[in-house]
Amino acid sequence: MVSSDYHTEWSVPPLSSGCTGEGGQNGGESLWRTASVPLDEARRAAAGLGVPVRVARWLMARGLQPDDIHAWLRPERIPWSEPGWFWDMPTAVRRIREAVAAGERVCVIGDYDVDGVTASAIVCSALAAAGADWRCIIPHRVADGYGLSAALAERAAALGASLIVTVDNGICAAEAVQAARALGLDVVVTDHHEPGSDPLEGACAVVHWSRSDHPDGLRHLSGAGVAWKLAVALRTQLPAVGSVASDLADWQMGLAALGAVADVMPMGGENRRLVREGLDRLRVCRRPGWLALCEQAGVAPADLDDRALAFAIIPRLNAAGRMGSAEVAFALLMAEDIGLARERAAKVEAWNRERRSEASRAEGEAARQIVAAAAGRELPAGLVAAGPWQPGVVGLVAARLVERYQRPAIVFADDGGPVLKGSGRAPAGFPLHRAVEACRAWVCEFGGHEAAVGLSVARELLDTFAAAFAAEAAACATGEYAMAVPLADDYLPLAEVTADTWRWVERIGPFGPDLPAPLFYVGPVRLERVIPMGNGSHVRLEVSEGKHTAEAVWFRMPPSNRGWLRPGAVVSLLAELDASRWRGDLRVRLRVHSASLLAGAVQREEFARVYRLLALRRKLLAEEASRALVARTWAEVRMVLDTLVELGFAESVGSAYHVVESAPRQDLRESSHYRRHLSLLHRAGAPFTKGDSR
Repeated sequence: MVSSDYHTEWSVPPLSSGCTGEGGQNGGESLWRTASVPLDEARRAAAGLGVPVRVARWLMARGLQPDDIHAWLRPERIPWSEPGWFWDMPTAVRRIREAVAAGERVCVIGDYDVDGVTASAIVCSALAAAGADWRCIIPHRVADGYGLSAALAERAAALGASLIVTVDNGICAAEAVQAARALGLDVVVTDHHEPGSDPLEGACAVVHWSRSDHPDGLRHLSGAGVAWKLAVALRTQLPAVGSVASDLADWQMGLAALGAVADVMPMGGENRRLVREGLDRLRVCRRPGWLALCEQAGVAPADLDDRALAFAIIPRLNAAGRMGSAEVAFALLMAEDIGLARERAAKVEAWNRERRSEASRAEGEAARQIVAAAAGRELPAGLVAAGPWQPGVVGLVAARLVERYQRPAIVFADDGGPVLKGSGRAPAGFPLHRAVEACRAWVCEFGGHEAAVGLSVARELLDTFAAAFAAEAAACATGEYAMAVPLADDYLPLAEVTADTWRWVERIGPFGPDLPAPLFYVGPVRLERVIPMGNGSHVRLEVSEGKHTAEAVWFRMPPSNRGWLRPGAVVSLLAELDASRWRGDLRVRLRVHSASLLAGAVQREEFARVYRLLALRRKLLAEEASRALVARTWAEVRMVLDTLVELGFAESVGSAYHVVESAPRQDLRESSHYRRHLSLLHRAGAPFTKGDSR
């Protein structure tokens, strides 16, 4: 059971980086967010909601009020947005209906990422159910580039199409739409990206949040989400679609959930319900393509969660578009024969292995380039790297640089040509799209949204762009859109690394850029075992805290930690809870994001020594306590005594400390004095060193 009396707070940026978070406003003493939530308020909320105090504080620390929490824990009550909110949805459905009735060929043009592939599968499965004559084109990342183009319009015309439906692209394709119209093709655009400055004149329908009475109610949808709304509308207007088995509707919802997670969409509101219910549909899905994909990924469909989607399913589908052809990933999702599905899944898996190798090589080279360019100075607020890397992995490399340095990053693939194409990622809360738009004078073209962008820059302008982007990132970091510094949500005793705590974490998910998974401060704990895994870049740790132990895994641990990460060391970890199932048993462990050596931390045994002396003598002078802590400074002795008073174990009367009878049990980390002690250790030279939580 999660402890019902629980308190917390924290801000652990890499404390040597010069960043400040919530804790920076009060001397850096806040190491976790929940300490800012008064315990009595959390207890009242928890009692009214029927949840542990700890869970109430997690959500209250993220800005939810008790009424909000009540709704948050019941996502099935979140209303769906209506397809009809899109102004052009009726026109889009009518034009598709006409095409189906007349036997016209419809060409769906998607995108090579998972959002685009799932969006394509949603619309194509609806067209297939309606008996439409359809084809699908998934652009090749290198040969075709992103989105609708005049060349793709010509390809659709050559296929005999008279109608193009774009999914997850098209909102900025004004010239391509005109080219399609010149070829006699009608165009229905469905997209979710930021709109361009040129109007889409000539498109017969533009299904996009900017063309709606409720843009804020639709902007959260991914490309697959918009495609799903189109499929829902088609079911009401095309009898053949509406009459098919409900498993098609379930499959389409599951694909929309997959696209939302893949495109890192906000997980509040409708997306929260979509991913929760979409995961339910995918767990029972028996479509051959889906089963073959799960089999190759080593995921049991019944155990599927958003983490399995993010770290097992999505990378494999993405690998097709990054290293080969996303049309294979699309064909895998559409497969109806298990043998053919397994062949396609095996091909996707081979590309995934290639992607891993190339991404690791490129990341190392990009990191060395960035550090060398800084020449011993503070890294710039916005990072830019370019090298002879596969275009399909630069987005991954940018994401890893964000994890490593907690700064927005843009990585370019340099093929020796005059124009470099790249991808950008940023920490949660950073306005990446706006930052790149502010540097538009040095950019050939770009598009995307606040979580990810794609762009191209002329070779001779790369250094100028890098300087401008760094300056804009620095302005954002101190302005209205101040960059979010990573904070722990709470401390976590090892005694609560349990299945019950994990189930509460699951219940407040799914997680996204607006709601990252709870990050916990674990420590001080003692390292008992350090076991290398894989090629030695990953480690499995066994840590102890009193009589309790827990297992932790740290993927892609920075090599600099190998010198001090040894048995016997006292450390603190920033970690998520993780769980796996084996033969029906749930195994809960910590997944480490970063770690810090806590040499010099006052241990719980030392507090216990002073408390036992206090309980024995009933009254204790500070000088007597110092004799029990001979290795400690006077300031540390006073911190121990002040902590005992703050937690109610003692009271101070004049110069003496008196024991408090029957004091309720509390964790030392509830004390602001003890949090300040830990924070000072980090500030004095124990910065957290990040690895990869995956």
